[in-house]
Amino acid sequence: MIKYWFLIIPVFLFACSAAEQKSALVVKTVLPKELKEISGITASDSDIWAITDKPHATIYRLDLSGKLKEQVEITNAEATDVEAVASDPNYIYIADVGDNAGDRTERKIIKVAKANIKQGSAAKVTGEIIEFTFTNEEEVEKKKQNNFDCESLLSYKDSLYVFTKDREDKETRLYVLPKAAGKYNARFINSFNSKGLITDAAINPANNEVALIGYHKGHKFPFILLFNKFTGNDFFSGSHKKINLADKPWDWQLEGITYGNDNMLYFSCEGTKQVAATFYGIKREDLHKIEKKKESNSQPEDNGEPELTKKGHLKM
Repeated sequence: MIKYWFLIIPVFLFACSAAEQKSALVVKTVLPKELKEISGITASDSDIWAITDKPHATIYRLDLSGKLKEQVEITNAEATDVEAVASDPNYIYIADVGDNAGDRTERKIIKVAKANIKQGSAAKVTGEIIEFTFTNEEEVEKKKQNNFDCESLLSYKDSLYVFTKDREDKETRLYVLPKAAGKYNARFINSFNSKGLITDAAINPANNEVALIGYHKGHKFPFILLFNKFTGNDFFSGSHKKINLADKPWDWQLEGITYGNDNMLYFSCEGTKQVAATFYGIKREDLHKIEKKKESNSQPEDNGEPELTKKGHLKM
């Protein structure tokens, strides 16, 4: 038997290599209970800042592997429904913009200076307030008719951009706001037929690609939309590509996306009965490797079984 050892080792190494190549994901971390309802992320230097959609003005600092490092409370601002977060070199912007019920007319973004955030397990900080409204918004009778829900925010040059989550027509509309504290009417730029509900937005460090993440009714059939070759700040004016992330109707509530350095793209999902709250990272050029085509005869309401691990978490 000894003389065959040189055959056994190469086979073992090949098996390990094949296992490692099964997924293009660089990072896949199940998040702690504090982030079970994670609904927005933004990369900043070597940190990921995250928020949850609870009514708390709180931000969470993660490392690039998804490990929770710090929780920061914003002491001078109350929140109704925090749904997005963005950043630039000097500030973090926490968007209290959600409107699930369709009865909200005023929204705000809390602007926090990074320099004021002190390291610590339970840090506290204050922020400036940017308030805004959508022109022609009216209260709706039914939640599904609400075209002014909003869960997406990105920072581009000297302005902030929000994308609506239109429940009635399944489109998204792009609006722009100043970064300075004050009260504003959000200015409409353009709309896009996303054919789904948009839950977060991000722009890459080169400012030449925008990513939107979202899903269909019931958090099913999530997708990423990539926009390139746009003109100015009209991110919908160029070309686009859609990456489908599931071919079965898993309850996979993807609600966060951001670009990091080294051509990384990170995204996150809230915890559901089928999927744990998870932080993912992938090289941008490998994103197409996790695309899953939905069969033409499959509908978001079908009863396909989710592909789960022994622990009950979604395989990917």
